[in-house]
Amino acid sequence: MRRQGPAATYRFGSGMKWVTWLFIATGFLWAVAIVLWLVAGGRVEFTTGEAPWSWQVLVPAWMTLTGIVLALGGCVVFAQQIFVAILGRFEHDGLLDGPARTGKGRRPGA
Repeated sequence: MRRQGPAATYRFGSGMKWVTWLFIATGFLWAVAIVLWLVAGGRVEFTTGEAPWSWQVLVPAWMTLTGIVLALGGCVVFAQQIFVAILGRFEHDGLLDGPARTGKGRRPGA
């Protein structure tokens, strides 16, 4: 059995700060939208079915939609940062040894 060294740490770029801020902005937008929806009368106006809707319905709807877009953006940036960190770990730790790492040589049987 091979003895393993200490676990390698992942090195994230500055994109993780963006992920944090995107999700904070999403939470803030959704909190304000919920307050406007419940307190300002948006829910009551929406359930009565009166058209056209006023700002009590439209503003929380647009805030919620903006929060969804920000959350999706945060998910994409998070996935990108994880992918880059994993590839950086492979490159830094030398998980590929020998001809596979240097690109020289041939595979056996090829």
